[in-house]
Amino acid sequence: MSDVLSVSELVAHIQPKLTTLRNNQARRLLHGRGACFAGWQHLNIDYYAGVVLLTWFAEPSSEQALQEALLAAFAEQDETLLTGIASQYRHIRPATTHVLWGEVPDKLIATEGEMQFWVDMKRQNSGLFMDMAPGRQWLLDNASGKQLLNTFAFTCSLSVAAIAGGAQRVVNIDMNGGVLNRGRENQTLNGQQSADVEYLPYKVLNSIGKLERKGPFDLLISDPPTFQRGSFEFDKDYARLLRRLPRLLASEATLLLCCNSPRVTEVEFRQLVADNLPEAEFVERLPSNEDFVEQGQAPLKVLRYQYTASAD
Repeated sequence: MSDVLSVSELVAHIQPKLTTLRNNQARRLLHGRGACFAGWQHLNIDYYAGVVLLTWFAEPSSEQALQEALLAAFAEQDETLLTGIASQYRHIRPATTHVLWGEVPDKLIATEGEMQFWVDMKRQNSGLFMDMAPGRQWLLDNASGKQLLNTFAFTCSLSVAAIAGGAQRVVNIDMNGGVLNRGRENQTLNGQQSADVEYLPYKVLNSIGKLERKGPFDLLISDPPTFQRGSFEFDKDYARLLRRLPRLLASEATLLLCCNSPRVTEVEFRQLVADNLPEAEFVERLPSNEDFVEQGQAPLKVLRYQYTASAD
C-alpha cells in the first residue's frame, strides 16, 4: 500500500474479526507494527475480554476518530462485546495507559480456546503474548507425558498449555518472581492445582547446576527476551545457553527454541543453533499467528528441534 489508510478504511479491516469475536476472548484485531497498513505502523489494537487496547509506539494520530469508529463498529456487530477502550503510550517512558471510554479493570481474565489467563491492563506487557498462540496450541497437542523445562517462563502461559495437553511434570524458571506468581494464578485459574509444577525465581544461566539435578527433561522451551538487563542479552548469551542445554536434556528430547528479534533472520538463528547445539536437528518452524500479518518475515521465530545425545 502506498497511500495512508483513513480511519474508516482501517476499521474496515477489523470489522470481519468482530463477527467471530467472543466477549471473553483475547485477540489481536490490528497488527500495525507488521507494516501492512499504510500510515499505521505505530499502532496495534488488541481485544481482551471486552476491552479494546490501542498501543501506540509513536505520537497517536486520529485517536478520537479511531475511538468513535471502533464504538460504531462494535455497536453494528454487538455492543455487548465492548465494555471499555484504553490507550497505552509506549513512546513515553515509562509507558502509560489511559482509559478513553467505558470501564477498564486493572486485571481481567481472557480466554484462548479453552484456556484462561490473567491479563494486566496497567502494565506495559499484559502478561499474555498472543503471537505465541501457535506455540501453546502445539503444546496442547504434543506435551502429553512429557517432562517440561520452561526457561524464561514469564507468566507461564506455555506451561498452562503443556499441562492442559497432559504434561507429566513442569519446571518453570524466570528471574522475576512476580511474573511466576502470575503463573501460579494462571495455573489455578485453569484448574491445574494438582499438577506437578515448580516455580524457580532464578537466572537461567546461573542455575544450570540446580536445573540439572531436576532433570533430565524430554521437552524444553527457550523463549528469552532479546535484552533483559542483568539477565540475558541475545547476542552474547543465547549461544552460551545452547551449549549448556545437553546437561539438562534426556537422551531424546524436543526443543522449542524461540527468537523474537526482527534483526535476526531465521537463517541466522538456525545457524546459531547449529554452531552451538549440533546434536539438535531442525524439524520445523511453527506457523505464525494469523492475526500477526507481517510485511516480510515475522520477527517471532519458534523453531522445533529434535535433540539426540551424542554417543561420546
